Amino acid sequence: MIFVKRKPGEVPKNLEKRFRDDRTEFDRAFAHYVTENKSGSYDFSRYSGADVKRALDDIFHGKCAYCESFYAKTQPVDVEHYRPKGEVEGAPDHRGYWWLAMNWENLVPSCIDCNRRRGQQTPNPDEDGSMVALNVRGDFARGKTFLSGKHAGFPLESNSPRAKWDAQGKAIDLDSEKRLLIDPTRDHPDDHLVFYVDRSSPEKLVSFVYPKPLSTNEALALPILGDPEKISANADRNSVSAIGAVSIQVYGLNRLSLVQARTKMLRDLEFLLEMSISLQSLHSEIDDRIADRKDRIESATGTAKADLKKDQTLDERISTRFTELTQKILIQMTDMTAPTAQFSALANAWLQSFVQN
Repeated sequence: MIFVKRKPGEVPKNLEKRFRDDRTEFDRAFAHYVTENKSGSYDFSRYSGADVKRALDDIFHGKCAYCESFYAKTQPVDVEHYRPKGEVEGAPDHRGYWWLAMNWENLVPSCIDCNRRRGQQTPNPDEDGSMVALNVRGDFARGKTFLSGKHAGFPLESNSPRAKWDAQGKAIDLDSEKRLLIDPTRDHPDDHLVFYVDRSSPEKLVSFVYPKPLSTNEALALPILGDPEKISANADRNSVSAIGAVSIQVYGLNRLSLVQARTKMLRDLEFLLEMSISLQSLHSEIDDRIADRKDRIESATGTAKADLKKDQTLDERISTRFTELTQKILIQMTDMTAPTAQFSALANAWLQSFVQN
């Protein structure tokens, strides 16, 4: 997950477009929930318009706001409400944040797995939050199927008020909510999440995301499985970001398929690095051979000199090609850390680990 800044004045027109009765969708929803006080939920539609999807696709680079997967490759995008527009899980008397259903700042693009609630194979840490490996089948060494995906979830700290629409026609307590989910357009995910990259061996190069420790002395620990309140309490005991721990579980950021995809990218980066180092080593050998041959060309005559020049020309071409290939590999590795790339936060964590070592 990376921070994404919304552009001023980019609100898609569909969110404010009027119907034939000259009312906006907000006007209709207001009538449903407030003026007429109807039971049940209102059937919103304008938030999923084509211009909304295009605008979200633009600022999020075609990636899920939560897991950074390229959703367009395999599935349609869900236009996701950070604060749920309808029911709110764990708050049965709350009718949802309906007044934010068309609010541009409440909309993000999400892949199906991050947004829709379903069983996902998830790492199941020991009580100490220890790390979990992938076994020879590419499966979790310790894991269980656990329901994840945001759906109608919007957990708050236990002592937090929950915003609602009051009788005077305004939202109250919205700024007072103590949120337990990262909003990548408001929060910097790096403040709450951290990737651990162990480059000591291919088997240890597995991509889990952890809640960020609150101090440098704290060890990384996978969040426990359970309800948000339990996860938050455990995070507080372990001195790690509660928002990070809850977000990992609710969004399913360590679900098996995602861990496998990120792990593949890590190992691709290691392969590219190894290839680059090998090419540079061969390049150095060729350049040494070219430098050594220059003296022999100067002292040689006749056929011997012609043969040496021919070899020199060939080695110079090889040297140039090595330079070009090395540059292409480095450009590809750099591109993988760009905000437009899939899993760019992880790629940058790998780069930082490489620089530090």
